[in-house]
Amino acid sequence: MLNFIGRRSFYQRSVDVALSDCGDRPKRNALLLGAAFLLLLTASPALAEDPEPQQPVGLWDQDLLTGDWGGLRTELADKGMAFGLRSITEVFATASGGIRRGTVAENQFLLTTDLDSEKMGGPAGLTFHAGAISVEGRGPGFNNLGNALDVTNIELPGRNQRYTRLWTLWGQQTGFDGVLSVRAGQLSVDDEFLVSPTAANFINSSFGWPGLGFANLPAGRPNDQNLTLGPGYPLGAPGVRLAVTPSEDFAWLTAVFSHQPASVDRTGIQFKVSGDKLIVTELQYLKNQAKDAEGLPLMLKLGAWYDTADFSDLHLNNAGRSLQRFGGTPLQHSGEQALYGVFDQTVWRSEDASQALSLFLRAGTAPDQSVNLVTWYADGGLGIKGAYPGRDADILSVGFGFAAVSNAARAADRDARQPVRSQEAYIELNYSLVLAPWWLLQPDFQYVLHPGFGGANPLPTAIANSTIPDATVFGLRTVLNF
Repeated sequence: MLNFIGRRSFYQRSVDVALSDCGDRPKRNALLLGAAFLLLLTASPALAEDPEPQQPVGLWDQDLLTGDWGGLRTELADKGMAFGLRSITEVFATASGGIRRGTVAENQFLLTTDLDSEKMGGPAGLTFHAGAISVEGRGPGFNNLGNALDVTNIELPGRNQRYTRLWTLWGQQTGFDGVLSVRAGQLSVDDEFLVSPTAANFINSSFGWPGLGFANLPAGRPNDQNLTLGPGYPLGAPGVRLAVTPSEDFAWLTAVFSHQPASVDRTGIQFKVSGDKLIVTELQYLKNQAKDAEGLPLMLKLGAWYDTADFSDLHLNNAGRSLQRFGGTPLQHSGEQALYGVFDQTVWRSEDASQALSLFLRAGTAPDQSVNLVTWYADGGLGIKGAYPGRDADILSVGFGFAAVSNAARAADRDARQPVRSQEAYIELNYSLVLAPWWLLQPDFQYVLHPGFGGANPLPTAIANSTIPDATVFGLRTVLNF
């Protein structure tokens, strides 16, 4: 399996902040860097006074742009403290289709902190993690495409983004030689569930937290918009996760998240716990996952979720008649559920491991068509490591995704006498060029079919009942790890 640049690898495994207003970019950057250095200064008295000298590493060979801070970073890690700062800057141009042509740019900073209690002199197996994000700029989805399956996994709601928000904040206790672990705090479902290492190399957001989840599960009203997102990026939710790993080949994860409240605080520190819950469970078969494993890696996952809240019918009122034709109060249904599966395998690898080919497929269904906008979803693709001689770390990725609209949503469109939504699909091709261990450049191409599920064009100047044309999108992303 190839996992080099995905949200859980090269650039998205840290800490996340998303949605409160912040100042201009220089002020925000200074705030983030200042916070990081303040943490370092407060931790420094616990360090040894005379660290052993280390052999200097060249700029292009060191793991992080700012290096080891003269040995301080390694010494902090030995004391159980790790701090990370990552920047993603990207430009996307809509060459044809969508709601309008044009070029937009956005930037995301991700600040993370990880603490190891045992290394700090505390209980063994206890760790802590915090993550926050700051996003500024204009994303392609809200500005140019009008699509549902976002072409970038850092875009947030709104045409002009200027958000800073806490994403994750949790503690984890591991025991019984790693067989059992409990994680509690503000969690993000896409950290551990539905994860495919090969899919993580793509930029389209649906290769992470897929449309089956974010199109159906509630998310309150971030940015004063009535959106669906679920407890994934950029929100997260209070919850508890239990993981049982009886052997290196098997694992079982179950998490209980707070059902998203009616309104979501912009700072991410609301921590509301409602009576309703989202329960997610996943059984994993993990073969040859260790770095020194001789066989080819294989990952199989089977999972499900159930949300205990009441959900509104998309088409019928409480009298069983069309909401669009007769109005009234939506018919209420108890609970919402989904089933999904994940397949990811390296099917070929050269003897020196400089080249490899990996395939993945994820699919799921939300069977209750009366309350779910997306009734089933699938994505898949391949990743080629070392596609070109001398570029062993680079990855060429090709993938697709597809989401089908439920019968209730289609019926609602027909009764409203507007274009009937049916499905949305996309194709993505990108190349991950590793310029240094801390620097990645990623040119990207995506073609979006039936943006907005083939529904009506939302532009006021659009022809009545016209749909959004298929879109061609070119992008360039650069990732820096400090």
